[in-house]
Amino acid sequence: MSDPPNRPSQQPADVTTMIHQIKAALSADSRFDFNKLAVRIIPRDGRIGLIGWVTLLPEKIRIEQVAAGIAGEENVASCLVVGPPDQRPDTEIAHAVRDLLDQDRSFDATSIQVRVSHGVVKLTGTIDTTLHRRFAGALCWWIPGVRDVVNDLDVIYPEPENDERLAETIQAVMEKDPFVDRTEILVLSHGGVVTLAGTVGGEDAREAAESDAWAVEGVRDVINQIEIAPGGAATGRINGFGG
Repeated sequence: MSDPPNRPSQQPADVTTMIHQIKAALSADSRFDFNKLAVRIIPRDGRIGLIGWVTLLPEKIRIEQVAAGIAGEENVASCLVVGPPDQRPDTEIAHAVRDLLDQDRSFDATSIQVRVSHGVVKLTGTIDTTLHRRFAGALCWWIPGVRDVVNDLDVIYPEPENDERLAETIQAVMEKDPFVDRTEILVLSHGGVVTLAGTVGGEDAREAAESDAWAVEGVRDVINQIEIAPGGAATGRINGFGG
């Protein structure tokens, strides 16, 4: 017998089970309070759909990782973004991203196209190396109002993906960051897990260094072992990352 008209279609049991498992794992995660986040986990065309927004970029990455670890990366469709909607007009964000990329002299930004929709920045075009591709994507997160970055840049001279390249990219971002003295910080990466060590002058520099690391595509986790020098100030940092 066929289903009655307008009856909601049932999702496969494995999808429903995985949703419960993901919710349970996230609720038990001590790194954030998942139950207070504006995030929904739903069935989506036979896959796991993540929708909503979070306060910080690390929360977005970790939620996606937990879901992928349970359901498999190919079975997760994430639409998570950082920060609440309507923080800043898309045109302003696009101009700010364009200006920041154009100011950098380490790569040719004339071949990069920038589009912004609902705070989500999309980069298309070409760039010379994998390091510069990741670098350009990370810089976008510095712009207030950016909710996500879709980096579709094609690399002309691709390099092997490895931890050394990842650490080099993070170091390059920190060198450009006026809040960070890169000479004070050691960056190590193993399997995409980045460890930061060293001593900085204040809490603002410590937080800025960690934010720079999270902004680089390919980073799975950040262990911040940076210490603050005695008498260091905690002035705070104003930047993007959903702010």
